[in-house]
Formats: sequence, structure tokens, C-alpha cells
Amino acid sequence: MSAEALVPPLHRTTTGAQAERALRGLILEGTLEPGTRLREVQLAASLGVSRNTLREALRGLAEQGLVTHHPHRGVVVTDLTEDEIADLYRLRQVIESAALPSVADVEALAAATDAFADALERRDFVEALECDFAFHRALVAALGSSRLATAHERAQRELRLALLQLDRNYEPPQVEEHRRIVEALRAHDLPGAADALAVHLETAANRLQRLVRMKESQPQ
Repeated sequence: MSAEALVPPLHRTTTGAQAERALRGLILEGTLEPGTRLREVQLAASLGVSRNTLREALRGLAEQGLVTHHPHRGVVVTDLTEDEIADLYRLRQVIESAALPSVADVEALAAATDAFADALERRDFVEALECDFAFHRALVAALGSSRLATAHERAQRELRLALLQLDRNYEPPQVEEHRRIVEALRAHDLPGAADALAVHLETAANRLQRLVRMKESQPQ
């Protein structure tokens, strides 16, 4: 089914930001799948917005890594490759490991871990993924750098898209991996925290890359 057939119309006074939010929701919930081509004329008509408004929305989504401009295909919903996944996790590793010495509120990370555990116990995998990412956002916030936080948030957003759409029952890395990071920080064991973080991110990267390989091996 084409993208425009899946998109409900918006109010005619919709701004680019509103159209962007609507499309972001459709992408993150899986209505618009990775690789879906977003045809400008048809999509603008389906949304009930001008092409200029749609272009503004698509620019915002591109900045977030949710859509990609291809020379011969136009704009498509981002479909991450194994190499791109590896790059995103390398970026996260660099930023998050740099944040470890700056963490002052370890109990905030512990609380995020408890929320993560609760979501997994309820089998709410979407909420669990959000709790997992919230833990890492709190870690990066310790750096006090808006630029690094923005780069990290974009990487998480791209990975969230891949995780939610590749496997709706995806279970984020186990709570125990978060607890090891927290306990090492409580003990002021920075090398131990760095090792635990590296294992955590490597486990997550390997799992997502396996899901990509599984998808690619399936008949079209």
C-alpha cells in the first residue's frame, strides 16, 4: 500500500511542525515502514497541506534521521543497514563513556532502571524501549553539553525507528546490564562502569544487526 493511502488528512491550517509531528508518529508506530517512498504531491494531497508545508515537515524529519533523500527515489523512510547501525552505536559509545565521570545523580539512573524493569515485567516492550533510552539520555545529560545531547538523541531516534519496526516484540538489553552500570558508579568504579556500558551497547548493536540480517534474508 502506498504511503499516501495510510496518511489521514490534517486541518488546512496545519503548520510544517504539525505535519512533521503527524508523520513522525506514523513512522515511529510502524504505519510508514522503512524504505517506504514518500511521494510529495500525493502525500501533500492526502494530508491536506501545501507542498511547501510538506517540504518543511520532511526537512525536519530528515534532520532527525527518520527519512532520507535518495537521488533517484526521492524521500523514503530511513532503512538502516548493518554498517549504519554499527556507526550509531559507536557514536553512542563515545558520548556515553565520556559522560560516566560526570555522573552525579546515580540514583536517577537507578530509578530509570527500575522503570525499565517494571515495563519489561508488564511485557510492554515499547515502553521498555523508551525507559532504556531514558536511562541513556540521563547519562548523557551529565555532560551538560547540548550539542552532544542533540547528537545522541538523533542516534537514539534512528535506532528506535529500526527497533520498533524490525521486531514489535523486541526486548531491549536486559535490566541487569543497566544495574551493573549503576552499581559500578555507586562504587566509584569508573573502569567497571565503562566495561559494563561497552558490553551493554555491544549486545544491543549485535541484536539489532541480527534483526537486519533476518529481514534481508526473508523473501520479498
